[in-house]
Amino acid sequence: MAKARAKPGAKKGKAAAKGGSGGNKLLLVLTAMALVPFSLPTLMVLFVGLLPTLVAAVVERGNARYAWICVGGLNFAGLAPWLFNLWFGHHTLEYAWEQITSVTMLLTAFGASALGSLLYMATPPVVGMVTAMTSQRRAANLAVVQKKLVEKWGDGVVSRDEL
Repeated sequence: MAKARAKPGAKKGKAAAKGGSGGNKLLLVLTAMALVPFSLPTLMVLFVGLLPTLVAAVVERGNARYAWICVGGLNFAGLAPWLFNLWFGHHTLEYAWEQITSVTMLLTAFGASALGSLLYMATPPVVGMVTAMTSQRRAANLAVVQKKLVEKWGDGVVSRDEL
């Protein structure tokens, strides 16, 4: 038998899995670095305001890492009004420093992240309880259906150890 030949333009191995050239990534990094001086007030507020998200991302262990997403989503939601004030008001370092040192902003952003953490801790037991109740109800419904089948078809439809 003849061996199948690869097409001349086909990529092999890891190069095909990456799907992009290094030049595009370098261009993206250089563009981001060039924009940092213009977005420094935003970066300051984001860094200070999203510290609980950073901590949740670093501390969390295991394969399924969802705590930082839950904490981060509510943390960003708590920080959003101050970001909008910064973006659509005074986008200066002085105004960003005023917002960072504002107790109201810190309490709102960190409090929202605490709610995200509570939501992350409370959701698995609630889902487990709902799943258990659903499976118990399904088992009860199946037992009723089984009894009706036994009445209709006789004891031969089930084994003796199930009755």
